[in-house]
Amino acid sequence: MLSRWQLERIASTLSSGGVIAYPTESVFGLGCDPRNEKALLRLLQLKNRPAEKGLIILVSDLEQAKPFIQPLSVKEQQIINKPQSRATTWLVKRRSEVSPLLCGNSDRLAVRVTQHPIAKAICDYRDLPLVSTSCNKTGKPELVNLLAVRNHWQFQLDYIVSGQCGGQKPSRIIDLSSHRVLRD
Repeated sequence: MLSRWQLERIASTLSSGGVIAYPTESVFGLGCDPRNEKALLRLLQLKNRPAEKGLIILVSDLEQAKPFIQPLSVKEQQIINKPQSRATTWLVKRRSEVSPLLCGNSDRLAVRVTQHPIAKAICDYRDLPLVSTSCNKTGKPELVNLLAVRNHWQFQLDYIVSGQCGGQKPSRIIDLSSHRVLRD
């Protein structure tokens, strides 16, 4: 697990606009503060990801997503909070002021409540969402271990969080309104 010192370094890196790599349920993720436009632009540039595709915000608790999404009904909250057999990302109606760098060309924002202990600890420590996208350049293989992340990114990232990925398939993506599975 992460020490208080590590969590403090991660939080400091994120609050100063840094981009980090960290383990998730399936692969290493790239993350930054979802409220920091410069950090979002840098993350997209590092990854060579088109802004139109949007990004995921990772939360340890649905409350952390509330500043970014439209209010949810009790039933919708129960659906998102219900334990899933694997990581699930929900497309949820976003607030109008959410950066297009987060949501791309969509009126929805991708939100995932993480169960990975390290990712959860980062979100809990800051009590804020964390941007999440796979820690690879667009079109390159996903990275699932610390050595691969270090070799791939060299000195381009501001902090790399040690730890193991959960070994799951990438998260499935479900539209909350229609319950349509967009990726399984």
